[in-house]
Amino acid sequence: MHLSADDRETRMRKLMLVVLLLTTGFTFSAQAKGLCVVPKTTRLAMDQRDDLRLQCLKQKKAQLSPAQCLQVAKSMEYSTNAEEARLLCLYDLRQQPTLKECFAISKAMEFPDTGDEARWECLRRFNKAITASQCKRIAQSMSYPPNAQRASVYCTNELQ
Repeated sequence: MHLSADDRETRMRKLMLVVLLLTTGFTFSAQAKGLCVVPKTTRLAMDQRDDLRLQCLKQKKAQLSPAQCLQVAKSMEYSTNAEEARLLCLYDLRQQPTLKECFAISKAMEFPDTGDEARWECLRRFNKAITASQCKRIAQSMSYPPNAQRASVYCTNELQ
């Protein structure tokens, strides 16, 4: 495949931008811009910008709070990437989400499968900390009826 000089120059600029963004961690100012920010004004495609955000999340997961992680997830341009980022916020951060943050992550899920998975994770992780009424609310919020039914039984029989 033969690229014109303009195409090579454009590719080189994109590559240099990616390297620059990766080496700086995308943090321009934590207060002003937030973490893992990839401006839409870059000449990268939407999926490339999301890829950079995900790479940044994975690199910074030891330093991020769940709230910061969710902010980055909100900035994703594709739903599937946002969902992947929210799962990372739920499972992979050094600073594990609190009960409230766990529920916030589960509410933010866009897809029924991952939403129910997140709700189950919150139930399991905090089964000693949640009340029966909180458990029932989570059970009722399940997307799939069999999960709601199973969670309701869990709340009645296995909540510790």
